[in-house]
Amino acid sequence: MEQMRRTLRSDDVEARIREDIDAGTYRPGDRLPDPEELATELRKLTKAVDSAYRRLVEEGVLMEGLLEPGFFVADPATDPTVRTLLQAVRGHQLRLQRLEQRLGELTERVVSVERGLRAVRRESGGYDQQF
Repeated sequence: MEQMRRTLRSDDVEARIREDIDAGTYRPGDRLPDPEELATELRKLTKAVDSAYRRLVEEGVLMEGLLEPGFFVADPATDPTVRTLLQAVRGHQLRLQRLEQRLGELTERVVSVERGLRAVRRESGGYDQQF
C-alpha cells in the first residue's frame, strides 16, 4: 500500500522538478520530458507527473507550449501579465481543439443522417411520401 502511495505522489515529482530547475538541469525555455518519459524515469504514474506539471504551470514555474506541445521552464523575468496572457491563449487553443473535434463529430452525424434519408427516399420510390 505504501509503495502505491509513493507511486501516486505528485508532490514528489513537483519537488524533483524544482530541484532540477534550481540546480540548472533545466533553464528558462528548456522543454521538460514528456510526462510518460518522466514518469518512467521517476517510477511514478503519468497522472502524477501531469498533476505536478499543471500545478507548476499555475504557479508560473512552467509554461505550456503554444506552438508546440509540451511543458517549458518559464523565464522568471517574464512579466506576470504576459504569463497570464499566454495561459489564456493556451486555454483558448484547447477549447478550439475541443470545438473542432465536436464539429467533426456533428458533421459525421449529419452526413450519416443524409445518407439514411437518401436511402429511404430511394426505397420509397421518390420524394412525394412524407416520413
